[in-house]
Amino acid sequence: MSGVYLFAALISVLAAVLTVGFGWLVMKHGPKDHPDGERKTQSTAMPTSGGIAIFLAAIPVTLVSMFLFDGWLSLQIIVLLLASAGMFLMGLWDDLVNLPALPKLLVQVVLALFVTWFGVRVSQFDLGRNVLETGFLIAVLGSATWFVVVTNAVNFMDGSDGLAMGASATIAGGIALLAGLSGAYDLMAFALIMFGALIGHLVWNGRGKLFTGDSGALFVGFYLAGLTLILIERTGLSVWVGPLLFIGFLADVLLTLIWRYQHKRSLMKPHLEHVYQIMIRTGASHALVAWIYIWVTLHGVFVSGMSLLLPRGGAMAGFAALILILYILNRRIRGSAIRHGLISP
Repeated sequence: MSGVYLFAALISVLAAVLTVGFGWLVMKHGPKDHPDGERKTQSTAMPTSGGIAIFLAAIPVTLVSMFLFDGWLSLQIIVLLLASAGMFLMGLWDDLVNLPALPKLLVQVVLALFVTWFGVRVSQFDLGRNVLETGFLIAVLGSATWFVVVTNAVNFMDGSDGLAMGASATIAGGIALLAGLSGAYDLMAFALIMFGALIGHLVWNGRGKLFTGDSGALFVGFYLAGLTLILIERTGLSVWVGPLLFIGFLADVLLTLIWRYQHKRSLMKPHLEHVYQIMIRTGASHALVAWIYIWVTLHGVFVSGMSLLLPRGGAMAGFAALILILYILNRRIRGSAIRHGLISP
């Protein structure tokens, strides 16, 4: 197995190098993202669609790798790659012409139903120590919902240099770790390819030189959501491992939506009320905010790994503990922001 580990490490480095090079080309010749006075608060037009570089590095390396080892070529991965490519193309189109929200959501739902129908889904749900078989229809609908929620969560959080892609790289590393420990070496390699591509992208994105764009955020979110489902279904890991890995994204996005609903704000209108946006308005640097979310994500990865050693129910208990802590922090940050006039009550 040492050869597999070495191969996975080498293709991860290759993906990183390719992404750095493609990223440089996108900065020179790619589209620009112009400020709009709402979510896009940069002072000048910035190079965007860094997702082009991630896609061009990760997908070809993954496709080649699938044919080099017996058993690595599977219908699930092919379907996931096809749908992720569709998500990338829609995101790229949105980067260029700014598509309306509803058509984008409908395409996401169609792609999510497509991949889940053809096998990228979980067929059981654990609640405490009890495991419930979901049946085909609930498995498809539940897994499709997971795709849509995670994809949009990653996209919503892609508003600060290095945050969304730094946390996504951490998630990819977590998937690779769990896959390696569980003997799913193909998934380990595929996750490490994405990890390398994201690290390469962060060379530019982490320094505010190249925005990821919807082409990257939608593609990365959708692909990692799918790898997580395949890992859980194949290895028998708790379904709560998924929310644990994405805890940084899900906690901010879902708690923000709940807060906005409670305060009778529109859930569809762009805003600057995510916790990370509040942090930036206090004067915190983009780099510091990104590292905070990476740190939160690392806790989710750690609890996911520890759940391998605990009785069934450990992952669910760990998720409940983390979400409670983040809920308390979320309320305190928002309360302080209201007192200091950073957001309205």
